[in-house]
Order: sequence, then structure tokens, then C-alpha cells
Amino acid sequence: MKKSILFYVFMLFALSTTAQTLNKGKIYNMQGPNAASWDLVANKQQFITAKADNKDLVNITDSIDLPVFKKTFKSYNSTHFVKLESGKLIVPSYASLESAFKAGKSSSSIENVKVGEVFVAKIRENKSYALLKILTIKDDGKSKSNGGDNNDYIEFEYTVFSNLDLHASFNEALSLYKKGDFIGASEKFKQAGKEDPNNSEAFYYLGLCKLELGDSPAAIAAFDQAISIKSDYTAAYSKRGIAKGKEGMRDESIADYTKAISLDSSYAEAYQNRAHELFLLSRYDESITDYTKVIALQPDNFQAYYGRGMSKAEFGKHEAGILDYTKAITLYPNFTYAYFYRGFSESHLEHYTNAIKDFDKAIKLDPNDYTAYFNRAFAKRQEGDFDGAIKDYDKCNTLKPRFDEAYYQKANTLYLMGDKEAATAQYNKSIELFPNDGAAYTNRGYFFLNTKKDKEAMDDFNKAISLDGNDGEAHRLRGVLKNDMKDKVGACEDLDKAVKLGDSEAIVLQKTICKK
Repeated sequence: MKKSILFYVFMLFALSTTAQTLNKGKIYNMQGPNAASWDLVANKQQFITAKADNKDLVNITDSIDLPVFKKTFKSYNSTHFVKLESGKLIVPSYASLESAFKAGKSSSSIENVKVGEVFVAKIRENKSYALLKILTIKDDGKSKSNGGDNNDYIEFEYTVFSNLDLHASFNEALSLYKKGDFIGASEKFKQAGKEDPNNSEAFYYLGLCKLELGDSPAAIAAFDQAISIKSDYTAAYSKRGIAKGKEGMRDESIADYTKAISLDSSYAEAYQNRAHELFLLSRYDESITDYTKVIALQPDNFQAYYGRGMSKAEFGKHEAGILDYTKAITLYPNFTYAYFYRGFSESHLEHYTNAIKDFDKAIKLDPNDYTAYFNRAFAKRQEGDFDGAIKDYDKCNTLKPRFDEAYYQKANTLYLMGDKEAATAQYNKSIELFPNDGAAYTNRGYFFLNTKKDKEAMDDFNKAISLDGNDGEAHRLRGVLKNDMKDKVGACEDLDKAVKLGDSEAIVLQKTICKK
């Protein structure tokens, strides 16, 4: 009698329970209140704030898909899936699942799943496979406005099979790694590598341990070894990219992420980290493209929206950046940095009231963030709240006593308030605290310039330039002072130097004063 695939699957699960545990899980509609991700290793649901490394199955229904519930799951880590052919008999064992996985076409994403379908999953970089069967799909087909609740889900059951023939040292190392004992794990992974020189995963995990311990050069060496054994080791390229980035090897890091992407075009981690490296190289348009790809792969990745917002803002697209920061905050309401940088962009657009609200929230979430007080002080000053600005500059100085710019800006604020005596005292205090900082003298010189104390201003600009000959602002202001003192030749020499140093304001003055 010919038996159906469901019969064999049933037999498989029935047999497997004698030695393995049959687990059940659900992944819910990403747009609803429940967890859209599942961790096959820990056998538990994962919410949006969990690390991507722990998300083996994720439903990717986006807001634009509603009311449609996408019967799709994908991994946010290196877990891959192979769909079993109908009618194929598999004896439940690690070896049979490994063989079935290698014989099939693996993917990190499975679309349009149906009840009864069975998959083999290779779990991350572990020596483990899972046999997974779709049990139930709930889809009410309704939007919230029509009585829907976005609690649609895919229910499944699965059994994990691990290779029990692994070397004992590797197993022990993996146990230590999971406990956070990276020093002990490192030694055991080294031992595992000696016992089996072709064990690419031993060297891969050794690299992960070294990353956790802050030893990037050693991590790179370990990942090199893993890749030399397994040339298509996607995760090793990606992690080596992280290690190289920590060493400032920007181009090499990007090359590793690019290689990882060439091996797996849906490897979100590589896109996200490459986007960050491109951002650091001021290649903002390329960074935006990569972050956009991450968002397409992982619509709930609030860090990707945040990163794209940063790139857009640095690219001068502050309005677009604010939209991305807002989306990041919607996904993760306690994301301090998103409030801070949204406030920064709002301030850049002279939306100071909005900026102050965002800095308020950032400070509430992190009361020790001195930069939030500093930026809120500027926004308050622009709104005419000088007393509030002074209080924030003082708080900034309390949290970060050596933050020179806060002292300078407090002095500038006192001057704007018309309190010249207090401003003078603050400028003098700044120089006492930072006697070798040219900016301290430039700031006081600018104050003297505005209060018509030409000699004192000239002395300060000269001192600032003697401390930092590349201070374009000091050259520009000294040029302005020389022009006021009828020294046009000297003024044009200083303005020319300021322009060469990249001071954009000097360009206009040069055209006006020197007719260039």
C-alpha cells in the first residue's frame, strides 16, 4: 500500500520522541501585539527587542501588507530551511536530516507555507538540525477597522537533532560559550581545533569568543582559519567584517560583508553592518541603500530605521531622517538614541520646540547623557529660554567636567543675556580649565571682538592660532578684526588661509572684503 508523506512524517515524529523532545511554537503577525519570532534553540518566542541572532523563524507581515497576513517565515540569523519533497521517507536521526538538508535547496526564507508541510532546518552555526511541521495557520483576513485583531499566527511542531558524536571538547566549549565564559570557551575551542583541524565551527566560535573579549586581531585570525577550511562560510565572513571594522579596517570590513552577501543575498546582518561601515566612510547614499535592504528583509528592525535616519541626516535629508527615527521609536519606544538624534535633526531644521521635547525624552531615559543636556541647552537658548539653557550647561558640566564646549557655550549664553561681567568671568574660567585649547581663546576673542576690545581680541586670536595653526575660524575672525583695524592686506591673508582650511563662512567675507 502506498503511504502518504503525512504518514511518514507522523511516524518520524512518533519515533523521534523516544530520544528527542517534540516542541511546539507559534509565530504571530508582526503587526499584532504578540511575538512574531521563535528561537529554536531556547524553544521560546522572541519579541522585537531580542537579538536577531536568536530569531530562527520570523513572520514578516509589514504594515503595508495588511489586512493580508503573509504566510511566510524567515530567519534573522544563519538558520536555513529545506522543504521536504512529498512522499520522501526519512528515518529520524541527525545523519538523515543532515543528508536531506544537503540534498535540498536551502533558503533563509519560506513563502506561502501550508498546513502539513515539513521542513528541515539547519540551526544557525550549531551542529543541529530541526524537523519542523506546519500544524495550523490562523488568518482572520480582516483589518482592525473591520474587526480584525492582527493575532494571526503560524503554529508548528519541531524536534531538534544534535550530533552526539562531536568531540567532547567542542561540546564543553559550546556550553561555556553559552554561559558567557568566553575565556574558558576560547581554550576549549582551541583544543577542539587541534583535535579536529578541519572543524571550521571550532575556529568560528573561537573568533566569536575573541570578539566578545575585545581581541579583534585574534578574532580575525580565527575567522581566517574557519574560512580557509570552509570557503563559503557566510557567517564567518560577516563576523570577520565586524572584527576588521573594530580595527578601523573599513575597506576590508566592507569587502567581507560584500562576500557574505554574495553567498547569501538575504543575510541581513551583513547588509546592516556594511551600511554602518559605509556611514563611517561618509558614503551616505550607499549606506541608505543597504539599510533599506535590511528593512525589506526585517521590517521590525528598529536599529536599521535608526541607522538609515542617521545616514539621511548626515546626507542633509533631515526631514526624511526624522521619519526614520520616528519609525524606530514606534517599534521600540524606549530607544534613547532615536529620540536624541531626532531632536538633533529637529534642531537643525530650527524646530526647537520639537527638539526640546525629544531631548526631554532622551534625558528621561538616560539622565546621565551629558550630550542631551548640551543640545537641549542650545535649543532652549534659540527659543529665548536663557535661564533654562544655563541650567542645562551647568548640568552638562557636572556630568562631564572636562567637556570644554559646554563652558564656552555657557559663556556665549551669558553674553547673549547681556551679562558681560559674568560672560567675561566664564570665558576666563574656560581658559583656566583648558589653557592649551585654541578654541577657548577663539571664543573669548570673539567676545572681545563684539565688545570692541580690539587689542584683547587680537591677543586671543594670535594665541589660538599659535596653539592650532589649522583653526580656520580663528583665522577668519582675526581677518575680520584686521579689516576693522584697516589692515586689508593682513585681513585678506587670514581670510585666504581660512578658506584653504575649509571655513565656508570665510568664502563670503573674502569676496566682500578682498573682492575675490
